[in-house]
Amino acid sequence: MTTDDAQPQHAPTGRTTHDRIRRANLADASSGFEGLMPVDWIRDSGASVADTLALWDRGELAELPAGRAWDVVRMERARGWRTVQALRNAGAEVGPVLHTDAHVEVLVPAGSVADWDQDGASILDAGEAVAVPPPAVVAPHTLHARSWIVPPGAVLTDGMALYEAYAAAGVSQTMGGR
Repeated sequence: MTTDDAQPQHAPTGRTTHDRIRRANLADASSGFEGLMPVDWIRDSGASVADTLALWDRGELAELPAGRAWDVVRMERARGWRTVQALRNAGAEVGPVLHTDAHVEVLVPAGSVADWDQDGASILDAGEAVAVPPPAVVAPHTLHARSWIVPPGAVLTDGMALYEAYAAAGVSQTMGGR
């Protein structure tokens, strides 16, 4: 037996190092959470988990519909970041938060912000598409100008806590950021 015969033979995969890293990041993002699994929030939205993962695997954003499993509050970017900070300062659990080139989008339980009446923020309509990167794409990293401030995990942000934090972020802006 020659030395070559003793070595395991591997078929070439045709995948680049970048492809293997992206696949590993997707695998890491879809395991290890308790409660709401990252794929549950996709499936519960009514979107196909397989199609979503395939898009992410190709380095694309997936479009998931709002209004079924979760609602989305969209706010201007600077105030959105202040709102997330206000939530954290209040000790609130912060669920998935997206960062875009112009907005911050917070996922909340469906129906929890139905009475939202604050200026400068909007609630996405049921079925409106939300372009989301894989959970492993966390700020400052981006995919097509989108990233997670807080990636999907075990909780969604409480609608009332978000309402209060958004109001506080508006007050801090009028007081010069204090």
